[in-house]
Amino acid sequence: MATGSGARPLRADAVRNRRSVIDAARDAFARHGVTASLDEVARAAGVGPGTLYRHFPSRDDLILALIDDGMADLHRLGVELLDETDPLRAVNRWLDAYIEQCGTFEGLAQALARRPAHESSSCRLAFDAGSALIRRAAAAGALRADIDADDVRHLAEAIACVSGQPPTDPHRRTRLLGMMLDGIRPRNE
Repeated sequence: MATGSGARPLRADAVRNRRSVIDAARDAFARHGVTASLDEVARAAGVGPGTLYRHFPSRDDLILALIDDGMADLHRLGVELLDETDPLRAVNRWLDAYIEQCGTFEGLAQALARRPAHESSSCRLAFDAGSALIRRAAAAGALRADIDADDVRHLAEAIACVSGQPPTDPHRRTRLLGMMLDGIRPRNE
């Protein structure tokens, strides 16, 4: 695993430390939001604050690493779902997983909505996989032909923002996703 363009690969212990920090941050952010104490994250990862900051110089760097991790999973899911025989069910499953990823931590949906102009390769791959699923469903007549994949993703991000807001309704995400899908299906005239 390289640390950047032209950088030397990380040593095995550095890779383990980085993974431990990401896992500890995922847990801390899930419990306390993205403003959780980074000192607590380092302690839970079994590393010192210096090790955490060596891998992630800022909180935003750590948040982006978590986003990248989740987006890599979404990319893999999207690729798998291209084999799904029902294109609408494939879109539904991918969007549900995307909304879940966006809503994993308090504040993550907003961080995704404000993503930097240069998205990571895992974000781009995940979005490309989701876009391919949306285009496939539109070509099959399961979604409106004028559908824009970016618009669909933005709607999903909005669902993630509101579905985690109090009062928490465990069925809100499913209900809102169903309404969104109803809105982007072809109209019977």
